[in-house]
Amino acid sequence: FGWFSRNNRNFLDWLDTPLKFKRSLDQLDKDIPGREMFKIGLIYVMKGQEDEKVILRNDQSMVSDLYEEFVRGMATIVDLENHSGYFGKLEKDVSPKMAYFATCTLELAFHEVTRMKTVERDAQQLRKKRHVGNDQIHIIWSEHLRDYYPMTIQSQFNDAHIIVYPLPNGLFRIQIAKKQGIPHFGPLIHNMVVSKQLLPLLVRQTAINAHKLVRSQSEKYRGPFQVRKDAIRGIIKKFKLEKDYYSLIKDFV
Repeated sequence: FGWFSRNNRNFLDWLDTPLKFKRSLDQLDKDIPGREMFKIGLIYVMKGQEDEKVILRNDQSMVSDLYEEFVRGMATIVDLENHSGYFGKLEKDVSPKMAYFATCTLELAFHEVTRMKTVERDAQQLRKKRHVGNDQIHIIWSEHLRDYYPMTIQSQFNDAHIIVYPLPNGLFRIQIAKKQGIPHFGPLIHNMVVSKQLLPLLVRQTAINAHKLVRSQSEKYRGPFQVRKDAIRGIIKKFKLEKDYYSLIKDFV
């Protein structure tokens, strides 16, 4: 019988498949995705900007062509109205478009300050702050002459910052700032200088690695694959039919 031999009995279960079973499988895909999800803050700093309120008011009309090229090198710009992937809890009325990246194992949503709508009457830009302030990892593109201060965006989160400074010679200086106790992550390291071609890929991967590292330090964290595995086991246990080996094979054949 090959796979259905008696030696594999412990790996075979016969399941009752009523409508509730099919609904459970549908709900599994909705509640527990098969890929790991990341949301990362993306902040643009113009020359002369050092204040949180000023930086959070930046929009797409203010960004440099170099910054926009960098963002599009890291991600695809998607319309949230038609987007079927991960949103990173971003509402359509806050940011109609979003920078998004995905592979077969992960989805990455960027909370980009300049693509979120600026509310003119809100001096603090609370809608933008609510998203960026809750991100554990920030990528900052700074065209200011002085180094970016990591506490510029006040929050209890923001565990690590990857800061990019364009240089006059066409290269880019990297600054890494992280909270005390967070181990080293890469591939980018503090004060490294990289080319324009490699910059988007290296920054994105460094942000993903930093996010994984910070997330793994929580004792309560369980990866999506383990969570999904446990959920599938729960469904099997709920709909499992008690059958002996011969009854199982007879019904199958």
